Amino acid sequence: MATRITSKDNFIVKRMKQLEAKKYRDRLSRFVIEGPTVLQEAFDESIKLEFAVYSDWFTRSEGAEDIIHRLEDKGIPVYSVDDRLFSSLSGTETPQGILAVAEKPEWDRSVLTKPGANFIVLDRVADPGNIGTIVRTSEAAGFEAIIVIKGTADLYSGKVSRAAAGALMRMPVFYAESGDELVSMMKKGGKKIVCTDPRSKVYYYNIDIARDTAIIIGNEASGVSREIFECADLTAGIPMEGKTESLNAAVASSILMYESLRQKNMQKTALDK
Repeated sequence: MATRITSKDNFIVKRMKQLEAKKYRDRLSRFVIEGPTVLQEAFDESIKLEFAVYSDWFTRSEGAEDIIHRLEDKGIPVYSVDDRLFSSLSGTETPQGILAVAEKPEWDRSVLTKPGANFIVLDRVADPGNIGTIVRTSEAAGFEAIIVIKGTADLYSGKVSRAAAGALMRMPVFYAESGDELVSMMKKGGKKIVCTDPRSKVYYYNIDIARDTAIIIGNEASGVSREIFECADLTAGIPMEGKTESLNAAVASSILMYESLRQKNMQKTALDK
């Protein structure tokens, strides 16, 4: 049975407020997930949940009783709060009525040397919406991991987590302190480094990015860092007409990732004939 919380000074409320800050998400290795759909994905992926909090409004929504019972059956502490207190925890204009604190997944680093695997690399990408979209797209396009270079916005912030819509619980995430470390990781794994470059006249569909490729997505304002760019095996341009100089980071990455998937499928079809 859920425990009722009425005070903003309650430990559970304070823990959730703490997790709004990256330093606590890192220190506690926890992050907040929101909504019944993402919670269901956490169940499916066997993500460890510390506790869940739901609003009075949520109890009147379809399927709420089943979700609450499932949490309780798994021995996960459940707390109820009034709608006003819940809104202060949600951080969204339209709260979905239920939040949970999840442990960050741990990933096997052997994927970094897996033959044929493709990666997306975030080089100081700043916009949470872009990052969340890139995470979702990387899963959909069959990429095996995301590598985050220091200076990139936190993947486990509320904004990124919501934009990623559950993909963060399935996509392996690894970190590099610098461009040099990233280059070393990729060379060790036999991956070619492909940098997006709006100035390149070698367009993305004319280069082989089907397998063993790390696609670098640079900062929205300054692009890929010099230390990575100078070590790139290939640069990839995206043809554009009109006066537009560059594309949104999430759009550019999506174009390249789906080209990679197209090439992989074409090669597979050719081998099957």
